[in-house]
Amino acid sequence: MSRYPDGYRYSRYCDLYRGWALKLPVTMRQDHAAGDKLFVDYAGDAVTVVVDRLSGKTRQAHLFVAVLGASSLSFAQARWTETLPDWIECHIQALEFFGGAPALLVPDNAKVAIIKACHFDPQVNRTYSAMAAHYGSAVRRLGRPTAVARYG
Repeated sequence: MSRYPDGYRYSRYCDLYRGWALKLPVTMRQDHAAGDKLFVDYAGDAVTVVVDRLSGKTRQAHLFVAVLGASSLSFAQARWTETLPDWIECHIQALEFFGGAPALLVPDNAKVAIIKACHFDPQVNRTYSAMAAHYGSAVRRLGRPTAVARYG
């Protein structure tokens, strides 16, 4: 203490640090390797689509979104339903749009993709797994890195 008479004690330093840290914005930076992950899900609530301008008839559509982790290059498509055939077709069209398949498809627990969400042993829809394997990809739900299921 005699060497640094104006210095802080550890407890005071911790108080000042906590106060400073609380003022920081809450952000999280994630680094992704190119071609590593494709994040996929249906985006929020259904949107209203005008089907017939003359009659004013509308219909609810679901927005499928796929985003490459490294570049944030995005693909979106509206579908009438969130069924398995629509889910698979949207993936195929997204992969065609991107010009290839990533190492991992990462769905955000979409009911059509993940039958049973579990941190340690998620159950992935069999058809979805087969589609991923056909393209040389694996399915990993969001969350723990140990929850990777590779099929094929």
